[in-house]
Amino acid sequence: MEHLDQIQRAVDYIEDHLNDDLHVDVISKVAGFSRWHFQTVFSAAVGDSLKEYIRTRRLTKAMSELGTDKRILDIALDAGFESQESFTRAFKNMFKATPGECRKAGINPMHLKKIRITIEYLDHLYGGINMEPVYKSIPEMKIVGCLGKFISVLSPDKNNMVVIPALWQSFMPRLHEVKNAKSSVNLGVCYEVLPAEVSRPDECMYMAATEVTTFDNVPEGMKTFTIPAGEYAIFTHKGPLDTFEHTMNYIYGSWLPKSGKKLRHAPDIEWYDKRFKLNEADSEIDVYIPVE
Repeated sequence: MEHLDQIQRAVDYIEDHLNDDLHVDVISKVAGFSRWHFQTVFSAAVGDSLKEYIRTRRLTKAMSELGTDKRILDIALDAGFESQESFTRAFKNMFKATPGECRKAGINPMHLKKIRITIEYLDHLYGGINMEPVYKSIPEMKIVGCLGKFISVLSPDKNNMVVIPALWQSFMPRLHEVKNAKSSVNLGVCYEVLPAEVSRPDECMYMAATEVTTFDNVPEGMKTFTIPAGEYAIFTHKGPLDTFEHTMNYIYGSWLPKSGKKLRHAPDIEWYDKRFKLNEADSEIDVYIPVE
C-alpha cells in the first residue's frame, strides 16, 4: 500500500502545481523514488508517461477555464504552451474541437479527474494475472557488453524494440571475444542515465552483456559496469518478447504496490539462459527487480 500512497503524493503535487514548471526530479523526490523507478512505477500504474499525464491534466484544466472570461492566449500560456497556435493544435487533437469552437458552443464535457491509485483500480487493469516472485540476494557482478540509451517501454515515444535488439545484434556475434566470461548466461541490464547525460527524462541505459570474472582485456568498443550486491525479486516472463511489456506493467503496476516491498536504487536485470528461445511460445526470461 505504501507505493500507492507514494504515487498519489506525486499526483497531488502535480495537481497543485499544474501552472508551474514541473520537473521529474522534483516529482520523484516528492514521491520518494529514484527518477528512473518513479517513471516506471508511475507509467505502469497510471497508464500514461509522466509527460503525457501532465499534458492531459493541463489541457483538461484549460477546457474548464474556457467557461470564464480569461483570454485563450492566457489559458494557453498558463497551460505551459509557448503560443496559442501550439495550444490549439494540442487541444484539438485531444478534444476534436478548437478552444474557440468549444467556448462558442459552450461545450462542457465530463473532465478527467485526479486519479486515485487504489488496489481496486489496479485490479481492474491487471485482473486475472497472478505471478509471485522468488527472492534472492545476489553478490556484486561485473559485466561487459554493448551499451546504449533507449526510451522507456512505458513511454509513448518508446524505442526499446529498435535500440535493444540492435544492441544484442552487435553483442552476440562478438560474445566469443569476451575471454573471461563467467558463465553462458547473458544479461540485459537496465539502469538510470547519469544526470549529466540526460537529454530527456524517460531515457534509460541498456547493456546487452555477460558476467565476467575481471575487467581485464575488455573487447574494443564494449563497456563495463558493476551491478551492486543486493536483494532481488525474481519473476519469470513466459512467451515471446513482444509480450514482455505486459510482464513489466504487471510487475510495476500491480505486484509492486501490493507487495509491501520498496524498490532499491539498482539496475533491473533480464536473465537469458538456455530457457530463452527467441520469439517462441515456450521461451522464458527471468526478470530481476531490485528490492529491499
